[in-house]
Amino acid sequence: MTADLQWWPRLAADVRAAGRGDLAVQEPLLEMRDRLGFDCAALVAHHRPVVNLSYPSEAFDYLASTYSRTCPVHQHIVRRGVPMRFVDVPFDLHETRTYQDVIAPNRFREGVTLPLPDGGFVALSSTHARPLDERSLMALAMLAYDLAALADPGADDRRADLVLAVARDQVEVRAGSLDESPLSPGDLRLTARLSATRPQGLRFAHRAVDGTWWWVHGVRRPRVAVVRLGRASVFGDLTSRELDVVGLVARGWSNEQVSRALGIAVRTVRSHVESAMGKLGCANRTALARSAVENDLDSIDALRVASAFPLAGRSPDGSGPRS
Repeated sequence: MTADLQWWPRLAADVRAAGRGDLAVQEPLLEMRDRLGFDCAALVAHHRPVVNLSYPSEAFDYLASTYSRTCPVHQHIVRRGVPMRFVDVPFDLHETRTYQDVIAPNRFREGVTLPLPDGGFVALSSTHARPLDERSLMALAMLAYDLAALADPGADDRRADLVLAVARDQVEVRAGSLDESPLSPGDLRLTARLSATRPQGLRFAHRAVDGTWWWVHGVRRPRVAVVRLGRASVFGDLTSRELDVVGLVARGWSNEQVSRALGIAVRTVRSHVESAMGKLGCANRTALARSAVENDLDSIDALRVASAFPLAGRSPDGSGPRS
């Protein structure tokens, strides 16, 4: 199996675009699978399944768990650090559990494992016995660093559990599963819209219905906003309502303005401010606002309220600064 030389630069460009979050992760992998003549393709990162293209679910689960952790074939390939075909493995595949549980039941006759620098790998399998040519193996090896970025598109300093591309009313998964999203479609659209107005992107925390905390980072890309989400613990162990209040305090809002915006009593706002100051070790309101900015302590509700009063930086009663 081989591919023409003109195709490889196009594939490399698509892989890099997907790594930035500008293209769905599945697209370059699908292109790779089809143009190289394989039946199945998969991307696994840190024993975590990322993309499955046509592997039966049992085989994909095996690749993401047993194969990546204990299979001697995979361990040999990782030690070598280069892509290897079935025909390159220097011992009898028939004696391995991988052959018994995946290769034989699915009638795979050839395949390639491409190890990635971050510990993940790309797997390709076919039901025919035509090995990939040496030139294509070398080209795959040269793409390894770019392919590793597909596990976490648009990565910054934190590894995301879910990466989405949001454009108007459309949400497209770049990595992970949309079922995991702690944000509603409306909140995702708001995140995308506000991300477009901030050169450095939008960062905030969010508490899901099940009580788990997530960090959210939205950044504008051509035609879409890439929204990256990851599970996290909130700095200072704030409650979700305390986070709402802190987000508005950081914008310079008074207790009275926060009270009107969130529909809670002024004394409740004051209590949340005092509690947050204690948890974050802040001596005063100014220090609390500084800590909020430095630690991305903002919330989707604070963002929603603040975005509803954009004129002249006004807050709900028509006075006061807003950032």
